[in-house]
Amino acid sequence: MARVRADPVTTALAHPTRRALYIALSNHEEMSTVQLQAEVDVERYNLYHHLKKLASLDLVENHRDAGRARWWKRKAHVDLPEILSTPLVQPSSHTTQNSPNIPPKIAEIVTEGSEVHIIQLEGSRDQVGAKRMLELLATEHGIDLNLPWNFLPSSIALIAKKK
Repeated sequence: MARVRADPVTTALAHPTRRALYIALSNHEEMSTVQLQAEVDVERYNLYHHLKKLASLDLVENHRDAGRARWWKRKAHVDLPEILSTPLVQPSSHTTQNSPNIPPKIAEIVTEGSEVHIIQLEGSRDQVGAKRMLELLATEHGIDLNLPWNFLPSSIALIAKKK
């Protein structure tokens, strides 16, 4: 299986736990380890593992307060792409049948009652990483994608079938 390679910050923040930790610290001046553990709902060992990774990239930092309590704060600002979740139950027939831009196979999946997640890719870092990921997935599955060299996706739609 091919590995997707991106810059270390993008890779670190792609992990849901690290992303949640970074967002929590972005929303507060500082937080203790206990507060972070409660907010992200992760075991203490895993929490420290992810915080150390974020600290090694200078995204967060910690300092000791009174006693053994560790307090963490965000050190660097990174723009994160916005993730929108939209459950599509039954799109109107004119949305899928009259739109030539939606391939029939996609329209069929969406009309069956799917959940769609749209990821807005704001910065070039996210766009280049997304393009590389799409190219690797296409190669892995034998799909001839042939994206132009200047193609940078502005968003990605993920469609999940309901079970």
